[in-house]
Amino acid sequence: DYNFQIDKNEPATITGFVKLNQAKSNENVSIKIAELNIYANQKINENGEVNFRFNTSAISYWSPENPKLYDVIIVYNKQVIKDKIGFRTIETKDGKIYLNKNPIFLKGVSMHEESARGGRGNSKEDALRLLNWAKEMGCNYVRLAHYPHQENMVRLADEMGILVWEEIPVYW
Repeated sequence: DYNFQIDKNEPATITGFVKLNQAKSNENVSIKIAELNIYANQKINENGEVNFRFNTSAISYWSPENPKLYDVIIVYNKQVIKDKIGFRTIETKDGKIYLNKNPIFLKGVSMHEESARGGRGNSKEDALRLLNWAKEMGCNYVRLAHYPHQENMVRLADEMGILVWEEIPVYW
């Protein structure tokens, strides 16, 4: 498991962890975000974790107008995980929502995983079709209704500059 996020109090700092099963302490995990000039080899602790904190002034924050994603690479014992991650801050204050310290008005729709051909939409093409329709209507966010959708829905939304409100599978 892994997590990368902006430090709430220091927006030029990326914090997070990598947690491994059956890892040996004192072995190394390599973390790379080349575009931000982050290259780190860190020792695994006795709990199988690596906690990190990287300072960088070069972060381009993700927004609907600038859906910037960074290639993140994690390497452990010849195993490689590659991901694309956007960095952003979201907070509320005085009844307003702020994205990267700027007020944002959410314009969106609620959607189910549907296929234009009928039935449940499972493919990347189905997700792209729905998200393109939302963009054509001027939406900057979508609400994924009632259940977590296929991962490709969130990945494509990130690439397209669409914020996502995803419900967790908890009854009421």
